[in-house]
Amino acid sequence: MSTATSDTIWRQWSLLGLIPPNRWPTTVAELCASLAKQGIEVSRRTVERDLQMLSARFPLVANETSKPFGWCWAKDPNFGFAPKLSISQAVALLLAQLHLRTLMPDSLMRELAPIFDQANQELANGAWNEWHRRTAIIPTSLALMPPVTDRAVLSDVHEALATRRQLAASYRSKGAAETREITVHPLGLLMRGAVQYLVCTLFHYGDIRQLAVHRLSDTAVTRDPAASPEDFVFSTYAQAAAKYESEGPIRLVARFTPEAAEHLRETRLSADQQIVDLPDIRSVEVTATVESDQTLRWWLKAFGSSVEVMEPAELREEIRQEAIKAASQYGQSPHSSPDR
Repeated sequence: MSTATSDTIWRQWSLLGLIPPNRWPTTVAELCASLAKQGIEVSRRTVERDLQMLSARFPLVANETSKPFGWCWAKDPNFGFAPKLSISQAVALLLAQLHLRTLMPDSLMRELAPIFDQANQELANGAWNEWHRRTAIIPTSLALMPPVTDRAVLSDVHEALATRRQLAASYRSKGAAETREITVHPLGLLMRGAVQYLVCTLFHYGDIRQLAVHRLSDTAVTRDPAASPEDFVFSTYAQAAAKYESEGPIRLVARFTPEAAEHLRETRLSADQQIVDLPDIRSVEVTATVESDQTLRWWLKAFGSSVEVMEPAELREEIRQEAIKAASQYGQSPHSSPDR
């Protein structure tokens, strides 16, 4: 078989795999773009010829009621070309649709719509058809509403990150009234609570920044390739970023009421955690190596009077001062003004 023939068969086979069900017609331009993502660069005319030829052998139809024409499989085609999804694949797809939509570009979600539809059909009458609706992820902290983000801006961010190109944009820093024009080299996206952050470098500088996506405006993807710091690995950076304002590991010693510490017997703070019962003072003493960061402080403060930090001394004093300040504020009437 010649190389040209082999390439044609592969292109047409790939094209058949991209044809959506009857409810989701797709245009020739969209098919060309999808083929390009697979490394198959062809003209629109070539795809049009392929579709005409394939429609003579497969139940493909063109929706000619509007332009550009949309191609799809005929309604309820009686053929076995498209492989069926397994139960586990269908469940995984619907879970992804439900929980990962904030990280999925709109263009990819539109492309996946027929697959999600197929997953629903595969599970329609089975025991697993409600699994994605009967499972949930509940935040352990106060769930805030996400900030309003311009969909066009988000689309440009996704495209620049996916194609590794620079992004021209305006950005308003936190607390600032005015925006400034910046050139962004995207490196990755982070979700911190309800807010998306674009990890990047700016202009020709090498220091890594995090830009709140909802504060970007007037974005445009340029033709210039984005630069990446030498030896930068996003997964490694993300692990470090999870340690919010970290000061490094510490040996934490804290005394909890038995009720407040009960969950730590099942969900440990660290591999070296130890819990010692102190029945004389109706407390338990927890010792563990943890990261000293803002997240730890928020977690400890949430226990209020149910915890007393013993070590390290610096952290104990910091929380003690916070407790004194809070007690002073709550010692006043809510209608009185504190002395300044």
